[in-house]
Amino acid sequence: MSSFRPFLAAALLVGAPASLPLFAAAPSVASVPGDATIFAHVPATAPRTLVPAGRVEAFRAYITTGDGAVAFARLKADFDGEWINFPFPPEPQTYGDPEPKKRDTAKADRWRAAQDVCGQVSGVAEAGALLWLGTGDTRYLAKAKEFLLRSTEWSLDGESWEKGPGPGATDIYYNDEAHFRLWRKLPQVYDLIRGELTDAERARVLAHFRARGERSAAWIRQGRVEQAVKNSLAGKPASHPIRFMAMTGLAGLALWDDLSEQARDWWQLSYTFYRDRFPSWGGDDGGWGEGIAYWRGVIEHASFQDGLLTIGDPLAYNTPFWRNTPYFQIYNVQPYRHTGFGDLSNAGKFDIEPRTAEFLMHLARVTGDGHLVSYVGLMRNDNEKPAEAGLKDLNRNYPTSAEFILRNFAAARLPVPAPKPLTDLPPSRWFKDVGWVSMHSTLGRPDDDIQVMFKSSPYGSFSHSHADQNAFILNAYGENLAINSGYREFHRSPHHKGWTWQTKSKNALLIDGKGQATQSMKATGRISVYDTGPRYTRTTGDATAAYQTEQPEGRVKSVLRDLVFIDRRYLVIRDRVSLAAPGNLTWLLHAERPIEWRAEETTALIRGEKATLTTCLVTPERVSWKGTVQTKFDVPVDPKYAKGGMAGFGKTGAWGEQSHLLAETEEASAEHVVYAVLWPERDGLPVRPLAARVVSGRLQVARPDGKVDTLTLGDSTLTLE
Repeated sequence: MSSFRPFLAAALLVGAPASLPLFAAAPSVASVPGDATIFAHVPATAPRTLVPAGRVEAFRAYITTGDGAVAFARLKADFDGEWINFPFPPEPQTYGDPEPKKRDTAKADRWRAAQDVCGQVSGVAEAGALLWLGTGDTRYLAKAKEFLLRSTEWSLDGESWEKGPGPGATDIYYNDEAHFRLWRKLPQVYDLIRGELTDAERARVLAHFRARGERSAAWIRQGRVEQAVKNSLAGKPASHPIRFMAMTGLAGLALWDDLSEQARDWWQLSYTFYRDRFPSWGGDDGGWGEGIAYWRGVIEHASFQDGLLTIGDPLAYNTPFWRNTPYFQIYNVQPYRHTGFGDLSNAGKFDIEPRTAEFLMHLARVTGDGHLVSYVGLMRNDNEKPAEAGLKDLNRNYPTSAEFILRNFAAARLPVPAPKPLTDLPPSRWFKDVGWVSMHSTLGRPDDDIQVMFKSSPYGSFSHSHADQNAFILNAYGENLAINSGYREFHRSPHHKGWTWQTKSKNALLIDGKGQATQSMKATGRISVYDTGPRYTRTTGDATAAYQTEQPEGRVKSVLRDLVFIDRRYLVIRDRVSLAAPGNLTWLLHAERPIEWRAEETTALIRGEKATLTTCLVTPERVSWKGTVQTKFDVPVDPKYAKGGMAGFGKTGAWGEQSHLLAETEEASAEHVVYAVLWPERDGLPVRPLAARVVSGRLQVARPDGKVDTLTLGDSTLTLE
């Protein structure tokens, strides 16, 4: 119970009753109009968002003499230097058919440009309002009012694009990302400065907000959010409508007195979603089916939780998901750049980002979890804290520094818990909700760590997931070794669809050259075994359903892959494929650096700057392999990205060709059993060769460190000698 004590402090901080239950169970009352539990904690007085009524003096103390002083001073300096005289930008124009499937590289630029303008407009309005509140300087208020009022002149007729370029590009039905950047901030800006507007100005703002908000809510409902089911694709969840739920509820809270009917509808829509159905992309184990990069959407969802926390609603952060989801990052994201499952921005690598680190410190305060503090301490990114980043890159950055200032203010009186060593945690973890297993040799010591990530997921290849059931990724000693190949210049680019989505780009299998269907809810996998012993961690993935999607009905009987991480030192993989008719198998391996294939030894070598990976393929019967190392993507990267001219929404590494091993069996068979032994080594190749053979169904491994292991694998049993 001690780890949840900070919540009570937060409740008292905002004036909630001292008798408030300590992380009480979420209400189970049915979601019906007028449900009192939904509205019970909404304050009687505005403002209810950003800096709520009764908290102004505390906020001023926080940003003048408190922990927020440096961040606020940087915000003010940037605003004074660049934004106080910044002219209100022209309204973004439409650019043709907005359908994502029809977006080409030129449209992607204009699509992003509209978002950039909206980010500037809402960011200036937000910063101006906070600077006015903190300093009393009416110049800031005037800037906030100007940008708020002039944004209400923009058209919501997104359907007019068929008539040619014109206004309407910020309508949610045309460019939902542009709308997103306006609607997530402007209602809360209005909530803060409404008392400084004339009656005519308020009427003008509210008329626009009513129209924009109703269109937004209708679009979200068309995205099936009310049919969403926690930890399930049953409601066919749509990524963007779900992502918009936090701002929908906060807009309702901000406009509670002004658009009473709509505001209560929006609040109830969001409140019941977070209470009853969130998240569709994960569950109690804290996973996120769309992958480690799209997990960052959790930061957006947390803004609604912070709204609840601020008003003293016990629903705030009160689910197992919120307590466990930081561990999805801890186990799957290293402090050095590496690949991961699911869509990753641009150059396709990921590390502990400053925004994520600051958010995790916020969660550490709220939950009292010291492991999060230790993980944040691993970050090597030398960028400043997001709250102290000022207003640079205002067009692209969100959450903005102002948002982090407000989030940190909300938890300012909660103590940062003492760090707890990550080495105290289990070295491996199974995220049952999303079908991911992450194994570590030395969790929390990344330069010494061997990390294996494995995925066999009920989320299929739907949304921002790829056709990668039973695929693995291996990092070791600070090196990105066996990678998830490919990039995403923009969503549905030719390269993204033709390579990155495909099974061929993963450390997986092909059956007669075919993998798994892309963007399919049927291309699923499942973890059927997860077990740990004194010397091993073992998991088994069943990707039968995924491979059936690309083969004639009845052809694929079963596709199973076992991973055994032995002594936290090396990895053994066993693939078992059963077909109704003989076929060939292709075993795939990908790397950033050239892969060397030694045909006589059926061994592949990957040589990185800090580490190497030796991979030996072994079969019970003598199988001939045809090994091909492919040095070009099947579909090239858009040239303007490959040349480094575009950074999109944050550069995550250098663009370049990668290396791809395709080891194909030369004889067709209905039954395949293939072992792979993967030995990572620090600073060069191992001094002794890696050797392995199968004798009477047992795998014998002559390890480069001079030891010999004998592994016997059953369906759910394991013997290691």
